[in-house]
Amino acid sequence: MFDAGRSSSNDPGPEGSTDSAPGLLRRLVAPERLYLAALGLTGLAAVVSVALPAAERGELSANMVSATLGAAVGGLSLDTFLLSRPAGWVFSRGRAWVLAMFVTSVLLSAVAAALLTALSGIGSYLIGVGSATGLTIFNTVSSIALRQRGFLAVYSMRAASGAVLVGGYLALFTTGHLDGGLWSVVWLAVQWVSAFAVCAVVLGMVRRVGPAPAPTADALDYRSDLRAVGNLHTGIFAQMMTLRFNQILVARFVGAGPLGVYALAVAALEFAQAGAVVRAQRILADRNVDPSAHRAAPVVRSAVPVALAAVAALAVLGFLRPEYRLAWLLGLCLLPGTLAAAAGKTWSSLLLKKRGERATTVAAVITLVFATVVYFGVIPVAGVIGAALASSLAYAVHAFISRASLRRSRPRTPGTV
Repeated sequence: MFDAGRSSSNDPGPEGSTDSAPGLLRRLVAPERLYLAALGLTGLAAVVSVALPAAERGELSANMVSATLGAAVGGLSLDTFLLSRPAGWVFSRGRAWVLAMFVTSVLLSAVAAALLTALSGIGSYLIGVGSATGLTIFNTVSSIALRQRGFLAVYSMRAASGAVLVGGYLALFTTGHLDGGLWSVVWLAVQWVSAFAVCAVVLGMVRRVGPAPAPTADALDYRSDLRAVGNLHTGIFAQMMTLRFNQILVARFVGAGPLGVYALAVAALEFAQAGAVVRAQRILADRNVDPSAHRAAPVVRSAVPVALAAVAALAVLGFLRPEYRLAWLLGLCLLPGTLAAAAGKTWSSLLLKKRGERATTVAAVITLVFATVVYFGVIPVAGVIGAALASSLAYAVHAFISRASLRRSRPRTPGTV
């Protein structure tokens, strides 16, 4: 492992080298565009998956949500934790300490995915556990590259994996294999190919750095890390449970077919949050610029047309595939929450840098308590429509709490939102 204190592989280098072909390519292919391309390909994979009957797509969705939520719950949020560490942290702690945290997170992800698969009552333990571990490896190792400003490399791999996933789905469709379990196997394979690829890239970076200096941290520093991980992960765990747990409950109480439609609407609306995700990661990785200079309003404005386009696309899809006819209405119910989540991602990352893990944890835990009560009260009665409305309400609550807490951390600056 290495740290952002060393020069980045994406740095332009000596004066005049920015005119080289790689430098020109980096200017033309911005990380934000690559992330949008990656998310677009993921969205395209979701669109291709509507070739499956709704119940089969529900099985695919159940496997995916058990894996992604398992990785979020068991992964200890090490990707965000590593991004938020100051320069020199990795070298001061030593690679063995970072590796021990990494292995622990992978094992916990497997356990969490297995429990979530059992709770949902739908899906495969093999797919859920295998994909959760692959996702945890990719996300955690990617954070090491992002500490080096390696946005281009990480987002390129995300885009490539999305393209491979689309190709795999199309191959199954053209050969007449409309089995949600088989499509889940393709998704599992893509997660592991991505994990191996990012590990290879980061190992190459480690070799270039060379031998690491001896760790300088003491027992107090390591205990501080554990407390920080606990505080940070509690907040992110709460956020991810708010974001994804409703799908587990839809699978349990409503069934595979409605889950397939609902998960499609969720995936379509999440495309509008691409800019917010990139902004949040840049805020966490940026150690020089004052975080108060960042504003959420541009992210929300850019999300509005994308979200509206997603709802329109769901309406067209429902016309073409009647079993997905409710998808546009679900998207419309999710739209306010999508915009709130876009703003909340920026405010939450700023809150983390301004007031630390405890402030973001409090906001996320309050939201989760609220969301859990609403989910259990609404979903068994109102089904997927209730799930969509409850989700939007929960996202709005989280954004409001994050913004209110951020306002208390500094005087209001004219013109900021």
